[in-house]
Amino acid sequence: MLHCLLHLLHLDSAYVNRTVPPVFHDCPYEFIPGRDEKYALCNITNGDSPCFLLKELHKAKEFRIYGFAVVPIILSILAMILNVTYLAIQLKIYLKEEESARKRYLFLISRTLSTIMALLLLYVVIICWKASGFSYASVMIFLLLGGLNFLSITGTYIALSILLYTAIVHPFYYHSELTIKHCYVLIALISLFSTIASVSKVTATEFAVLDRIFPCFKTCVGLWGATLFYPDSAPVSCTFRGCQKPLAILIVIGLSMSYGSVLGIYAALIIRLQIRLRRSRISLDRTTKSDHNDERQLTHMRAMNRLGMNMVTFAVGSVPILIVCIVAMVNLRSLSSLGEGERSPCKTYLNSRLFVQVEILAATAAIVWLLAMIFDPLINTAADRKIMAMLRNWVRLGVF
Repeated sequence: MLHCLLHLLHLDSAYVNRTVPPVFHDCPYEFIPGRDEKYALCNITNGDSPCFLLKELHKAKEFRIYGFAVVPIILSILAMILNVTYLAIQLKIYLKEEESARKRYLFLISRTLSTIMALLLLYVVIICWKASGFSYASVMIFLLLGGLNFLSITGTYIALSILLYTAIVHPFYYHSELTIKHCYVLIALISLFSTIASVSKVTATEFAVLDRIFPCFKTCVGLWGATLFYPDSAPVSCTFRGCQKPLAILIVIGLSMSYGSVLGIYAALIIRLQIRLRRSRISLDRTTKSDHNDERQLTHMRAMNRLGMNMVTFAVGSVPILIVCIVAMVNLRSLSSLGEGERSPCKTYLNSRLFVQVEILAATAAIVWLLAMIFDPLINTAADRKIMAMLRNWVRLGVF
């Protein structure tokens, strides 16, 4: 039995050696017949071994399949189910509530719609990537919608935080002066600003690695991002030291400031609420406690908890992606070389080490981006008493 097994292994080895080109004889089982023959004729000038480059190329393709296709699709389906369910619950509550309670749900509905649009966009990206790659028109649309989604979600995060703070600190103004029409106007202004800013991000060329790093660079390298990654075909001359590097630094600084401003607003509002809560406790200790005062204390506590959870959700989805973009900026010189010249099998093979970095960045950005979309409806559902009461009622009635 053992002899037969060794004989079969020997035959398999002999068959592989007959089909493997001489340059890949040191790694016959890494070579894939019918697919890797085109790499045997590539001229290696940087001193790397053919087997090392072939292994890195296969590693990059595995990251691309699982990191940007399989895992993101699974996570996106879960995120889509949660956000569609969350949207249906929000609409049901919005139609039942009075005008003062509708204000917050109006912004939540807007944010959830932006998230669903982003998920649909991800499916379009994957389909186009698998079908025929990207063209200028498709890249322009992806950059436009991607930037629109990012700015819309960021704007609604800020608006919701200020709205919640106003409802707690200035309840009279919130109930009497701030109407539902003002909320509609504010949402329209956020959408208008997001659209204008997104259009300004679209450049007159496609960029090389969008199909791999789209979740990160759709927001980080929108403004002149194509110039950074496709300097040869850009409409303007952009050298690395004189244009690309300073531009990348400015983009990352701008993105950092936008993320930092949102987190700073959250932190400032939480601190203000904490100070107000302490003052309220001191005044209550000097006076007689009542059910009304206790309810106000609980309202303050719930507001702080909700703001804290929203800040955590935003940080989970933004800070890791910012780190990924900083890493991409540090390696911009090597990554931008992937967009120089025409794409070919030999170029992919010779730059396989760089493509591994690109796929790791893509997987990290896509997975973190989708996890934030999963956590957002879960956290906001857990923090909303009305939604939790509706869910418990549905469970009691056997809807689930």
